[in-house]
Amino acid sequence: MAKTATKTAPRAKAEAHTPEAATKQIEAGMDQLAGFATKFSGFAEDSVKAMKDSAVTSTEVMREIGTRNMNFMTQAMEQGVELTQALASARDPREILEIQSGFAKSMFSAYTAEMTAQTELCLGAWREAVKPFGAHLMMK
Repeated sequence: MAKTATKTAPRAKAEAHTPEAATKQIEAGMDQLAGFATKFSGFAEDSVKAMKDSAVTSTEVMREIGTRNMNFMTQAMEQGVELTQALASARDPREILEIQSGFAKSMFSAYTAEMTAQTELCLGAWREAVKPFGAHLMMK
């Protein structure tokens, strides 16, 4: 019986260590999981902020483009009225063709210049809209 008692004591001691070791592993796993959750929430928060900044920039550019389009169309309408008045006062067909040709050239030049300016505006807006995401990716 003495042999049985000695065999039982080490087993009881080993069993006492197993729950402590398991508890430590579970705690370490929970700490690691908490760390992952913290990192994930940080990514989500940063992504939402970057998306908000991007939306603000895009909205400002869309307003600017809308304003530019309205100004361009207003100028085009004014020039169209001036063209109509000039055509009404023309004396011969050659003069009408010259007036129309000059109007077409000036409108094409104005349209090309406006589209170039708006393209630059859009490219700049794209760069600004992507900056928050680029900074977010570079930080992580």
